[in-house]
Amino acid sequence: MNYNHSGARRGKPKRMLDPSVGLSSPAVASPTLPMAQSPYMYNQQQIPSSNGPQPDYGFNVAEQPPPPYGFTAAPSHQQTYNPNEMRQESFPGPPYATQLLAEPIVTNMAVQYGSALVGSGKQQLEKYVPVTALKYYFAVDTDYVISKLVLLFFPFTHSDWSIKYEQDSPLQPRYERNAPDMYIPTMAYLTYIVVAGLALGTQERFTPEQLGILASSALAWGIMELLVHTITLYVMNMDTSLKTLDLLAYCGYKYVGINFALLVSLPFQRFGYYVVLAYFSVSLAFFLVRSLKLRVIPEGHSSYSASGNKRRLYFILFVATIQPVLMWWLSSHLVASAIA
Repeated sequence: MNYNHSGARRGKPKRMLDPSVGLSSPAVASPTLPMAQSPYMYNQQQIPSSNGPQPDYGFNVAEQPPPPYGFTAAPSHQQTYNPNEMRQESFPGPPYATQLLAEPIVTNMAVQYGSALVGSGKQQLEKYVPVTALKYYFAVDTDYVISKLVLLFFPFTHSDWSIKYEQDSPLQPRYERNAPDMYIPTMAYLTYIVVAGLALGTQERFTPEQLGILASSALAWGIMELLVHTITLYVMNMDTSLKTLDLLAYCGYKYVGINFALLVSLPFQRFGYYVVLAYFSVSLAFFLVRSLKLRVIPEGHSSYSASGNKRRLYFILFVATIQPVLMWWLSSHLVASAIA
């Protein structure tokens, strides 16, 4: 509170009715009366306070603009962030793993473990699939395939139908033309599907579903035929040297005649089809009779009786005569619409 000491004391000094007026709200300067003319003003100093905004006691302080929002450009002296460099620096490759794999002891252990694993898998596979036996039936070459196809079409000129053995095991087909194989039946079966699709295409009856139907039906008939022959051998109690794959190979040769008959039917239609089918049926039956005879009724075997030989002969004739029927059944519907 300020008192005027310039003159003599004349009466009591005047007090402000509310001393807190100058502290609670900033003083507003009057446009007519300047701030220096107010005689009753507290001469207080501004004390900075950290608890809140400082009060304004009549001073016009220029307000600074707030900082702009958003990202600011990095200074030129700062380095930019590279995630690849950070990843390489944070996660360096372990050098001990490469050194461990390079050790000869670890390498030998890995090779031995892999060999043991492959060997156990092969044993499990051979329990269900005769891999070793299949190798024998696919051991063929080009000379064997050509000579065997000639034998199928012209078996009447062949005289020696015996199969040569070496150390109680038959020679591989590449060395023995009379030995059965699975290469020609397999390729003939796949060719049958292609030729059947070609025949249907020339008749404008081809659909992609037809190929699946033909393949599945031919496979089903082949399995049924093999089951019938196997059950017949078991019921008749005939001891032969025929194996299941041997029967499958002999029964698969009919697809060679089916393919040739279908190809001839494209230019010559039904006449060419039946001519080829009839000729190959005779030649295939002759081939099967001569080939199966030495496998079912070996020459000079004294333990076979006359009645037993008769049953064996019936079985051979049954296998030989059912082949032309199946050939006609699997291929006749492929040329029927071309004549109609």
